[in-house]
Amino acid sequence: MAKKITIIEDDQIRSASISDFSNVAESISIWQRLTHQQYAKNTLVAFKNDWNNFLVFCVQHNVSPLPASAEVVHRYIEKMAQTRKLASLKRYIVTIGLVHRCHALPNPCLSNEIKLAMHKQRLDKHDDYTNAHGFRDNHLHDLLESFMRSTKAKDVRDMAIWAMTFEGMLKRSEVTALTINDIEVAQDGLVTLCINDNLIGLSEVASSAVNRWLTLSMIDSGFVFRRIDRHNNIGDNPLDHSSIYRIFRRASQELELPADIIFSGQSPRVGASQDLADAGLSIHQIQHQGRWRSPAMPAQYIGQRAKRDNTLKKFADKNTK
Repeated sequence: MAKKITIIEDDQIRSASISDFSNVAESISIWQRLTHQQYAKNTLVAFKNDWNNFLVFCVQHNVSPLPASAEVVHRYIEKMAQTRKLASLKRYIVTIGLVHRCHALPNPCLSNEIKLAMHKQRLDKHDDYTNAHGFRDNHLHDLLESFMRSTKAKDVRDMAIWAMTFEGMLKRSEVTALTINDIEVAQDGLVTLCINDNLIGLSEVASSAVNRWLTLSMIDSGFVFRRIDRHNNIGDNPLDHSSIYRIFRRASQELELPADIIFSGQSPRVGASQDLADAGLSIHQIQHQGRWRSPAMPAQYIGQRAKRDNTLKKFADKNTK
């Protein structure tokens, strides 16, 4: 749901805020005030970095950043397009527009010039998206074989995350939010997860990895996966998205994969989709198993780009009717 950020109406407060946003900021404090803390910290950090980059560009070209003209934003987008992907360009537009809108200034990003410029970028960069590298079944079994005898808390936790995330095709947010109440362990040791009212059964291999973590950690309430300090002590705080990224990046390092293959938090959903496709499942079957709203993403993950584009168009049309 889109955030509804209040526009600054007081002239004195607005003037002071414009002054703050006219200089490169080191912290996110001015962004917290501007957005009334409606965004997560990582989002505010991204806003800050994007806006700082735009400020540097404006200083280099001796132009006003606030308010900025459509011409200046257009030039900035053209410059950044030389090295940035479409997703980044879209984020820059959102950031620049947000700052102008909150300060009750004309939003240059709503101009026809910028709309045409972004349309051009969408055409030019139509195929610049890339999937995360797939974390697949063979990767999981190689890791479990390597660490199955380890008693270090970090190893046991990461094995459980690798196995559970891959088999359950879990999102990072689902892993970090998982609590003891979301896990049911049967008498035979098999684990069933309850994710947003969906029951997901794990194999004996994955169940064993999860049970090892539950036994070693002795966690009986609250979040399942938690931070571990350098002394191997298990803390009370849950993992965040960046932690999941690092755990899967570690997997690619432990497997000694080529330097250009680095797993991320999205890798298990990509790899599981590819394994299911290799096993003969259809796009719609993979969609159902991965709990996607449309078949567009699994189609992209298994390399059917034409199918992805077609389903994205259909899905967009359906939601605009």
